[in-house]
Amino acid sequence: MPEKKRLKEILQKIPSSRVFVLGDLMWDEYVRGDVSRISPEAPVPVLLAQKEDRTPGGAANVLKNLRDLKCTMGILGVVGADENGTQLQHELEKWQLQDNLHLVRLPDRPTTIKTRFMARNQQLLRVDKEKTGAIDTKTEDVVLHAFEKRIEKFNALIISDYDKGLLTSRVIKEAIRLAKEKKIFVAVDPQVKHFRDYVGADIMTPNEKEACEGIGESFPESDEGVEKIADKIRSALKLSHLLITRSQRGMAYFNESHSVYLPTVAREVFDVTGAGDTVISVYTAAIASGATHSEAMVLSNIAGGIVVAKLGTQTASINEIERELEEPTPALRIKQR
Repeated sequence: MPEKKRLKEILQKIPSSRVFVLGDLMWDEYVRGDVSRISPEAPVPVLLAQKEDRTPGGAANVLKNLRDLKCTMGILGVVGADENGTQLQHELEKWQLQDNLHLVRLPDRPTTIKTRFMARNQQLLRVDKEKTGAIDTKTEDVVLHAFEKRIEKFNALIISDYDKGLLTSRVIKEAIRLAKEKKIFVAVDPQVKHFRDYVGADIMTPNEKEACEGIGESFPESDEGVEKIADKIRSALKLSHLLITRSQRGMAYFNESHSVYLPTVAREVFDVTGAGDTVISVYTAAIASGATHSEAMVLSNIAGGIVVAKLGTQTASINEIERELEEPTPALRIKQR
C-alpha cells in the first residue's frame, strides 16, 4: 500500500490540478415522497409527492466532483435551447468556472432530464426526457473549435460519455488527438457504443460489464478472465493504462508490466448513482497532482466508497477522503505480467 503520509500529500496538491471535462450534460431530478396505497386504476403504487429537487448530472456530475475537490476546472457540452438549458447554464455559472464554461445551445433537441420517483430511499420509476441522436457535422465543428481554444489551459481531460449525442466518433478522436498533442493526460469514462473510438487515451475506466460488452467477451469468472479482457482492450485501443471497476469486488488496474487488485472497503451501500463519476474525477485529479496510478487507484477507491454510502448523486471532499485514510484500508495485490 502507498504510505498514508504520501496519500495525504497528494490530497493537499489536488486543488492545484487543472482538469477539463468534455461530455454529455443533463439534469438529475428527484421527486420524493411516500407510498401508502395501490392505485385503484392499475396495480401500481401511488406516490404522494412531498419534495422535488434537481442537480446537474452526467458530465456535470464529474464537474461537481472536481468542484468539491477544489480543482481548477472547465467544461464543454451541449444543451437544448430551452428553459432547462438556460437553468443549467445559470447553475454552472455559480461554480466559479470563469471563462471555462462553454455550453452549445441546440434548438433541435431538449436538455436531457432524468426524473427519479423515490418512495423514501426506494426508486419506483425513472422517466427520461431526451433526444440522443448524434450531433451534426456543423455542431461537431463548433464543439471542436471551442475545445481546441480552451484545452491548452489544463493538464488533464476527462471524456464523460453518457451516449446522449455529443460524443460522436469524430469528436472523440479529435479531442484525444488535440489533447495528446499538448501532452495533456486523457481519461475516459466510456460507453459501449463508442468503445473502439477511444484509441490513444491514457486511461479508460469501464466497469466489468462495459469492458466485456465493449470488447465482445463474456463476463469473467476469475482474475485471469479479467486479465484476458484487459489485454484485449489495451491492445485494441492502444491504452497505456486501464482501470476496471468491479462493484463489490473492488478495482483492477492494468498496464504493460503488471496488474493491481484492490478490494472494496466494507460498508453499507445506499446508492451507486454517480460513483463512476467520483472514481474518474478523483483518479484524474490525483494523476494531475503527481500521483502514481497505484496511489490514484487507492484514493479513488476510497472516494467511491464514500459516495455509495450516501443517498442520491453525491461527491467526496478532500476532508472526507482524508478522514477515511485514518481507517484500515485493504491492501493492494500486485501481479507481474
